[in-house]
Amino acid sequence: MNNYQQKGVALVVVLLVVALVSMIATDLTGRLQREVRRSANLFDHQQARYYALGAEKFAIAILQSDIKDSPDRDDLDQSWATKGLYFPVEGGDLTGTITDVNRCFNLNSLVSKKDDSSYVASKESIAYQAYQRLLDLLGLPTSLVDSLADWLDSDSQAMGMDGAEDREYEILTPAYRAANNLIVDVSELSLIQGYTDEVVTRLKPYVCAVPEAGYLQLNINTIDVDKPELLSMLIKDLSVKSAATLLAERAQAGYDDLASFWQSSTLAGIEIEGKAKSVVQLDSDYYQLQAQARIGRGHESVTTLFKQVDKEKVHIIWRRFGTIE
Repeated sequence: MNNYQQKGVALVVVLLVVALVSMIATDLTGRLQREVRRSANLFDHQQARYYALGAEKFAIAILQSDIKDSPDRDDLDQSWATKGLYFPVEGGDLTGTITDVNRCFNLNSLVSKKDDSSYVASKESIAYQAYQRLLDLLGLPTSLVDSLADWLDSDSQAMGMDGAEDREYEILTPAYRAANNLIVDVSELSLIQGYTDEVVTRLKPYVCAVPEAGYLQLNINTIDVDKPELLSMLIKDLSVKSAATLLAERAQAGYDDLASFWQSSTLAGIEIEGKAKSVVQLDSDYYQLQAQARIGRGHESVTTLFKQVDKEKVHIIWRRFGTIE
């Protein structure tokens, strides 16, 4: 091999080395950029989560302030009920809404807790009868009350022909068993016999899942105007049309006392059971916050359930990051 050939081979080797180094450098640069971007995204997401948690603190402050100013009543004219709260923050924004959970039917009210910590359902309870009427008013099969009661109660005996216990679920694919426990989220209804997607969609605006067995209270000051069925389900002889009139006539600040509500001309001549009267209240115990934070590329949502304790403090019952549609 002559001198020129040796120089040519050396040049090729040098070019190959340069190409290889360039490829390695390009790959490392790409990896570094991805890691920098990933770190920035993680930082933004973490910041968004902290802002979302900050929304909880803000919600508690608002609720406790309103409790202090008006310990015996809650209404839609109070600060906590303000819709569409928006706060610009450094690098993004924070939005949130507080709703009164005592404006809907508590699915867990269908059972009561016994001394041995088991849950029992009764067809004689105000909750059972009210839910049955609500289903009827919404054009849904009233038999759905039994399958829900069986899902919640602790025994393995079906409420009746329309009930559903373990054997009805064990034949499904995949098979599972009745929860025999309280519902945490309304979305769990889709697991129960008869609760199709259409049924759950129809029910969802009217029901909620308060984590307390036998708890059924409706705040007459916060029931949505477009959901008069919630009043009609309690008062048998009150038509949906008359219930809608009652809610439409309600002032933004609601009723000052229950006597004013029961003495309404719309209710004149209607016999109202004592059990139904005990459900209607002017104040609320449970509230829910839905907050979303956006910081750069980081997004975080939080849903938090609060409970008012001893007319003084607000405690967090549970918190869930992300959303459930």
